Formats: sequence, C-alpha cells, structure tokens
Amino acid sequence: MKESIFNKNKQKSFAFVEDKNTQNDINELDEFVNSGRGQTKKVLNPKGRPKLELDELKQEQIVIYLTKEQKDEITKKAKQSSLSVSKYVMLKVFGIN
Repeated sequence: MKESIFNKNKQKSFAFVEDKNTQNDINELDEFVNSGRGQTKKVLNPKGRPKLELDELKQEQIVIYLTKEQKDEITKKAKQSSLSVSKYVMLKVFGIN
C-alpha cells in the first residue's frame, strides 16, 4: 500500500524568511498590480481640457439629405484622409480644419 504524500512530509516543516532585498521587489510588484487596477493612475490635468472661448464653440448644425451612395463616398474620402466626416466636409467647404 502506498503512503500518502501528506503523511510523508509530516516531519518536515518550513518557514518564510523576509529578506530586505525582496521587499523592494514586492513593493514594485504591488505597485505594478495596483497600476493595472487604475489605483495609481496619475492625472496630468485633473480639471480636464480648458474651456473654449465663446467664439470657438461649435453650437450650430446643418442637416443635409444625401443618397446612400453620396454618403458612402463622403465617408470613404474622409476615411482616406484620416479625418472625421465633419472635419472633412468643413475642410472642403471652408478650406479649414
């Protein structure tokens, strides 16, 4: 009959010994784990982006009706230019971003 693994090691014991050098590694590991949880996220600007001046605010909109083909063409050209559709249309209409 085989002896249980647990019974074999009954006489053996072990202890954890804290090493001063490993304490830094543990702190770095804790820091790494916490940063993954977002607990040590550093905010560059806690107030968010600065408010725009009143003359810089874009508060108006225009609704236009297009065929699917026209919309697809504008969307495709905007994507090729790496622009949003809005920025692409503004660039084409006003020549500005």
